[in-house]
Amino acid sequence: MLKKNKKLNSVLVKYISLITQLGLTMISSILICLLGAVYLERKIQTDGLIILIGVLIGVAAGIFLSYKLLKKMLENDRI
Repeated sequence: MLKKNKKLNSVLVKYISLITQLGLTMISSILICLLGAVYLERKIQTDGLIILIGVLIGVAAGIFLSYKLLKKMLENDRI
């Protein structure tokens, strides 16, 4: 019975860490692109257009990086 709980706990910790890593990947991608866009916006002053583009690029980058992370995780589980 104790072995079963250890396995369950290790799987639970594995998936909680995966969800945390996915969230941090999304947030960091968006924030990095947003900060770069705010910097450019202050230099160029385009009434928010660069900020919008920066956020969209950040979301796209976050989705792409999350996809790569999940794909790698699923490939490692099959082995």
